[in-house]
Amino acid sequence: MNIDDYTKITHKRYSSLKTQDENKKIKYLKNLITRVLLSIILIISILIFTKFNDHNKELINKYLFQDSLKFTKVNKWYQDKFGSLIPDTNNNSELVFSSDLSKNKYINYQDGVQIEYPKNSPVSTLYGGIIIFIGEKDNYGNVVIIQGNDGIDYTYGNITNININLYDYIEKDTIIGEAKDDYIYLVLEKDGQYLKYDEYLKEN
Repeated sequence: MNIDDYTKITHKRYSSLKTQDENKKIKYLKNLITRVLLSIILIISILIFTKFNDHNKELINKYLFQDSLKFTKVNKWYQDKFGSLIPDTNNNSELVFSSDLSKNKYINYQDGVQIEYPKNSPVSTLYGGIIIFIGEKDNYGNVVIIQGNDGIDYTYGNITNININLYDYIEKDTIIGEAKDDYIYLVLEKDGQYLKYDEYLKEN
């Protein structure tokens, strides 16, 4: 192989990588524009809805400002009717089977359970939904909270190397990070009530 051949191969690889990068940027811009337009449409719809009478204003005030808005329910309904509303921003995440989690030993801890888990092993989600919190919580360390499509909020604690972002929409069995020690925490909450882990396992 002479220098000209090597130059051609290198240029071809560079061009391919450049094209892929440009495609990603275009896809990101399209997704961003879609989100902005949907937000504008939603705001205008609410303004029009509340303009008709005071009863509509009371409904908006009650369900939007006083109650917790379950966005995953809205998203699930929209997907059933019209297809995906939120772009999958986690396409590159490796998938594992979360069913193995149910086989691990656990003990009750605080409002949930402490589950035996190999240190530095990837932690995958039990259910798909929206990431609504990433950060520190007392007694749980680094946590990720997912508002599940099934109406349950899943809190995964003692997680490190978190590789997802706030408000990402993720599918079931998506890796969200790794176990910091040889255990993780899991808290299940629905409608303001903490669920018992053993009962959850029986139902699923």
